[in-house]
Amino acid sequence: MKRLFDTTVPRSLIRGILIVLGLLFLASIAASIVATQYLSRDLPSIDSLQTIEPSLKTLIFAANGDTLREFYTENRTIVPLTRIPRRLQEAVIAIEDRRFYDHYGIDLRRLVKVIIVNLTSRQRPGASTLTQQLARNLFLTPEKLVTRKLKEMILAVQIEQIYTKDEILAMYLNQIYMGRGTYGMQAAARTFFGKNIWDLAAAESTMLAGLIQRPERYSPFNHLDAAYRRRATVLGSMVKSGYLSRDEAEVIGQTEVHVVIAAEADLKSVFAAYFVEEVRKQLERMFGAEALYDEGLKVWTTLAPHYQRWMEEALESHLAAMENEREYEMTRARYDSLVALDERPDKIAYLQGAALLQDVRTGAILGLVGGRSFADSKWNLALQARRQPGSIFKPIVYLTALEHGYTPASILMDTPFIVDTGSMLWRPRNFSGKFRGPITLRYALSRSINAPTAKFYLDFGLQPVIANARRLGIKSRMSAVPSLFLGASEVTLEEVLTVYSTFANHGVAVGQHLITRIESADGEILYEQRIEQREVLDPGEAYLITNLLQTALKRGTGIRARQLGFRVTGAGKTGTTNDNTNAWFCGFTPSFCGGVWVGFDEPIGMGHRATGSRMALPIWADFMGKITGEKGDERFVRPPGIIEHTICLETGMLATSSCDSVALEVFMPAHQPQSLCDKHGGEIVDFSGLDKDFETLDNTTGDEGDF
Repeated sequence: MKRLFDTTVPRSLIRGILIVLGLLFLASIAASIVATQYLSRDLPSIDSLQTIEPSLKTLIFAANGDTLREFYTENRTIVPLTRIPRRLQEAVIAIEDRRFYDHYGIDLRRLVKVIIVNLTSRQRPGASTLTQQLARNLFLTPEKLVTRKLKEMILAVQIEQIYTKDEILAMYLNQIYMGRGTYGMQAAARTFFGKNIWDLAAAESTMLAGLIQRPERYSPFNHLDAAYRRRATVLGSMVKSGYLSRDEAEVIGQTEVHVVIAAEADLKSVFAAYFVEEVRKQLERMFGAEALYDEGLKVWTTLAPHYQRWMEEALESHLAAMENEREYEMTRARYDSLVALDERPDKIAYLQGAALLQDVRTGAILGLVGGRSFADSKWNLALQARRQPGSIFKPIVYLTALEHGYTPASILMDTPFIVDTGSMLWRPRNFSGKFRGPITLRYALSRSINAPTAKFYLDFGLQPVIANARRLGIKSRMSAVPSLFLGASEVTLEEVLTVYSTFANHGVAVGQHLITRIESADGEILYEQRIEQREVLDPGEAYLITNLLQTALKRGTGIRARQLGFRVTGAGKTGTTNDNTNAWFCGFTPSFCGGVWVGFDEPIGMGHRATGSRMALPIWADFMGKITGEKGDERFVRPPGIIEHTICLETGMLATSSCDSVALEVFMPAHQPQSLCDKHGGEIVDFSGLDKDFETLDNTTGDEGDF
């Protein structure tokens, strides 16, 4: 039967169609290559893809290993995949990329489905695989453009060619943003649950997986109900993917999670704030800001957390008590109330203070309080503020006197005198307003009496004192004026501790430091502190000053220390400046040296009898009492060559049987007394039964010469 229509297609037409289709195919390939090359021109090189290193946070550790602070551009802690719970890995894959182990960076089946849904409905499901999300987070911007999406796909394919699936999953779980400034699952686990990632239960792991899509919307801090609903979705996906049975999912879904209270982290952030800020500045100077915030340094410091806590508590409690007792117009409590009302004052007008604690033998800074509130003022009053030291400077003057032939038994004249400075007449006065006549050098220093101290200027002048101050560690500018002898030139608390620590350490100065070791993210040691020592004083001279300062603490201006909590062997000195603008105390044991400064931000008086013994000493006695109570009593070691003699307190000469006021005293061999007392006469006598406590003194309030 003859066909009604001839359906035969000419071969030439078929050939032409095939040629056109072939050309179109080749053109599409060429276009794809050109487009890929064009889009790839701004993408990272293959070499950079082979060494993907996300930014890491720097960890600051205390001396006991506690984490003090973290510095970062992105809050992230890298952990290996083996430490990430299997349930968390499964949850992330189930909710974010179910065919993760089956595709090569792009899930074509999911992509086609998403395109159809986008064209036929108002839903906008995502099609990005885990690898695409990783590529976007590492190298691209979040802007929603077709070109960005194509670049993302190109990078995803390249990453899949370089890394295994487990490596990609590990990078993703350490890289992804999880809200509240955290990146990666370990940081999120610490932030939301206060746990390490490897300690998370299934209920917590599945909640974290749910955060990935919209971290702020599903944050358990702000939207716990939404976080639970999202977790239910994750559990449903895990059931569909075969990771969980319905019964297992139901049990997990009924488990509540405990979210860390945000305020706990806020409280932790202010602990040792001034110490940590100084460490941060040192790290930035050493390595630069990029390394500090992005390269994951591990930094071990000298801070002893419990010492630091005792120092902060002692300073704040005492200054708050002083504010109430003295009825200052502005107190810290009132300042805080004004800040809460958004009426922050222009300046910090409440009573301020600073404290510093140093290991005598190593120079390690064990505690540092730079002010009462780092939030109110970043100015570090322990390290940066220069203030007149008053009588706390006097041990340098008395050291110079010992070098010029004076001894602890030397008789000084506490009488009025006038010095013509060239520009004015200087009349040094005593804090008590009284003059006592002849007194021993030990008595003059322990009672911090000004007139005999200032008279040393007439003997050996300024330059030896300045030279001693320099070699003991005073770097601040010192005015070449006679009032320098009474502490007129400004210094820092840090410098004062350097001086007193050298006395305690047998004349050996040690370099102060806050950092002991720094490692890179992979454990390479980048820096290790070495103890810096230099002998700046004869050990005998250092011992004599220490011995004199023991009397100052036990029976002089520091006498209140014992009733305030400090009950072991120690030495120290108060300091107060004109009009009570600055109050100081610095004291030490064979192991620890601690110092305290109290005053206002601006140099104004603190009021009547606001002396070092009343304003600063109680703080020192509080925290040093606790520290030494834990450490136990230690005795200062007497170096070889120091000689003991019983002397007459009225003449400073060797005591005789007729002397009615005697004391045991210590001397350097070159400057020991040679003659018997020529005032009382009599014969030399055996005083071996005399109380070994140096010089019997009358009782005092501790304020007699605190100036």
